Amino acid sequence: MKELGERQITACFIIASGLIIFFNLWGRSLENHDYLRYAEIAREMIRTGEWVVPHYNGEVYIDKPPLLFWMIAIPSWLYGSVTPLIARLPSALSAWIGVAVVYFWGKRIYGTVQSGLVSGGVLLTSYQYFFQGRAAKTDMLLCLMVLLSLYFFYLGYKKEGRDLLLFHGLSFLFMGLAVLTKGPFGMIPLLVIVAFLVKERRLAILWSRSFLLGYAILGGIVLSWVLPFVNRVGWEEAVALVKGNRILSRRAPIYFYFVEIWGEFFPWSLLIPTLFLSLWKRRRGGLQTEKYFPLLWFGLLFILLTLFNYRASRYMLPALPPFALMMGGMWRKKVSTFLIPACLFVFIWHGVDLIWLRRDLSNSPGRVLAEQLKPLLDGSELSGYRLDVSTVEEVNFYLDRVIPVLKKTDPLTGRRFVLMPEKVYHDLRGRGNDSILLNREFQYKKGRLVLVSS
Repeated sequence: MKELGERQITACFIIASGLIIFFNLWGRSLENHDYLRYAEIAREMIRTGEWVVPHYNGEVYIDKPPLLFWMIAIPSWLYGSVTPLIARLPSALSAWIGVAVVYFWGKRIYGTVQSGLVSGGVLLTSYQYFFQGRAAKTDMLLCLMVLLSLYFFYLGYKKEGRDLLLFHGLSFLFMGLAVLTKGPFGMIPLLVIVAFLVKERRLAILWSRSFLLGYAILGGIVLSWVLPFVNRVGWEEAVALVKGNRILSRRAPIYFYFVEIWGEFFPWSLLIPTLFLSLWKRRRGGLQTEKYFPLLWFGLLFILLTLFNYRASRYMLPALPPFALMMGGMWRKKVSTFLIPACLFVFIWHGVDLIWLRRDLSNSPGRVLAEQLKPLLDGSELSGYRLDVSTVEEVNFYLDRVIPVLKKTDPLTGRRFVLMPEKVYHDLRGRGNDSILLNREFQYKKGRLVLVSS
């Protein structure tokens, strides 16, 4: 009966987690700069048939490796178009799988289903995890790959024979996929593993047969994309693209994460002092290997992020699973107390999301503008003149154009339709450009745009 009860609890928790994550996922559009960019890259993959070299607005894009773009493009190709829902599916699925893994991991470490419930519940209802699981970005996918890599290393740590080869092979498999998600940042699991083996005084594992196999798997996965990419664009061009990349630009004070963690891990961040006080009290008795592994993972990642010059709050996402596991150990005997705030914040987060949705439906500038432009263009070519990047991205995505709207163009080149800011139009008219004919004005965000023909 006990086993049957645990199975029922497990099934109910996984189903409920999925409902919480996927509820109303289809409601919002893609107005954020990054969300539109990733969806557009996936769409260009489908249209051009170029799946190896990502392109954005016709130019090679190397800010991120292609795994997320593939995961958006494949179902979009089957469906027939890239939609906001499909663009969010990889993150939502990653969040759901991540919650299930943390549930099973917490249950294994502490030996009770209650620990699994608390661990998975803390992860699911944390502010950052909930909302990143509903965003079309790389961070949740990376978080899952890091989690799976370390989970399978943990499962294989005390195994032997074929089980050892299998689990360590899977660990490096997901490490390779993490690299294909977000580049070198995907090597986080290896740093945690090395630190753990130093603590355990078992560095010899790093050159064991299972790890040598793992290194081969890791290299094979990464090179399976890198080599075809270099072959397509050429070695010199690939080097120039890497050197010219400026993706890392978000600088913040060194204390950034000490402040951000309270909001991003809310509401459970309020218990951080209690958690570390509990760990401090248990230090003399010693923590078992299984129980200090999450602490090592969390602490090392937090230190590395703090020392890294470029900082953003979402970079902390891979530190949430070990935090949830530690919380599962602390609250494993207080499940009923835990369920009250957990359920409350599920409703709060969805309430916040519904508020954003209402604003999005009534004030989604890119989608509204595209719907207004479609009947006027009737399939004709459209160019943009002196439009900012976000406007170009939004108009291009919602018009579903094969050729992107141009960021810069001469409005007097004989093109039929040109979209420009109202002020720019009046400046051109003031200079005597009488050949520009006004077709229609549009309210867009806090200003106005005009559609002209020439």
